Amino acid sequence: MSTALEHAWGELHAALPPRRHVGRPSYHDERDEWVLYVFDPSERPVQGTRQREWIAVNSTDEGVVREKARCLREIAAGRVPR
Repeated sequence: MSTALEHAWGELHAALPPRRHVGRPSYHDERDEWVLYVFDPSERPVQGTRQREWIAVNSTDEGVVREKARCLREIAAGRVPR
């Protein structure tokens, strides 16, 4: 793992709200993108997307981790990520 990617993970964990879990980043070659999600494990899983699941998408593994950290910081500040 590169130093930049390690730093990105540090940013993500610092921005992670209490009682939320980070999924494993996954690469989707059909769309040439990385996807990463954060979810509330207390929510009962159902088929499809959970109500309290936040997803980030980016073209690189480091980028998707940084994007998720940015989105979580926006949510914590009461803003809607764009």
